[in-house]
Amino acid sequence: MPAILLSCLTLGACSTPGSGLGGEEARLLSLADDIGRRGDHATAAAMYERAAELSADDPQIHVRLGNARLDAGNAEAAKTSFRTALSLDIENTDALLGLGTAQLRLGEVESAVRNLHKAAPEVNTLAAWSHLGAAHALLGQGESAQHAFSQAAALSPHSPDALTNLALAHSLAGEDEEAIELMRRVNDSPLAEERHFRNMVLVLVLAQELEQAHSIALPEMSPSQRQSLIEQAARIGEIADPADRARAMGLAMAR
Repeated sequence: MPAILLSCLTLGACSTPGSGLGGEEARLLSLADDIGRRGDHATAAAMYERAAELSADDPQIHVRLGNARLDAGNAEAAKTSFRTALSLDIENTDALLGLGTAQLRLGEVESAVRNLHKAAPEVNTLAAWSHLGAAHALLGQGESAQHAFSQAAALSPHSPDALTNLALAHSLAGEDEEAIELMRRVNDSPLAEERHFRNMVLVLVLAQELEQAHSIALPEMSPSQRQSLIEQAARIGEIADPADRARAMGLAMAR
């Protein structure tokens, strides 16, 4: 059961590379940007890689390569790109955010927290705070996770994903009333999707509100699907360790 909803978040657009690029580098970057927007991240990464070879001393090209590699699902190669960018510019917060995100995907959670903790206040984006919150939750650091997810929700107060992340952090901390209230706001949103309704069931079951879990309106969900969700949520509720519970809720899939 996917719970923390970071899969829909990306690092966002990177800064424009420094001036002075040659014609070939500029052409490759333009093509890579266009191809990446169309969803072919592997091809975009190959073009960014060629541009990085032509302008090896431009950290932002390595950042863009790292982001493309993340989007293509190659976190290990992305980590190398972000480290290269930081070796060229140790103050590059885009690279620091990317490195922390790659480490999070690779399961290097302590390293991810260390780098995302530095990057998130500087970058101050929904994705940055959400990634930091996920990393804290995976270490069982509930209060820190709540703080990070609160920052994300403050930046995007109408985002169902941001509010759901915060609700699930409250649920992990045993703060069931706060979690349910947030999920009711999510479910009242015209932007709510099936995954949000699934998480409403999860929060209700973890709060031991089984009657509500069985009766609350869940659009496009059959009774058998609802029952399956309730059973899965009950199994998650039996996990005592907060970090293990966070993983069972889907945090390990955070992007």
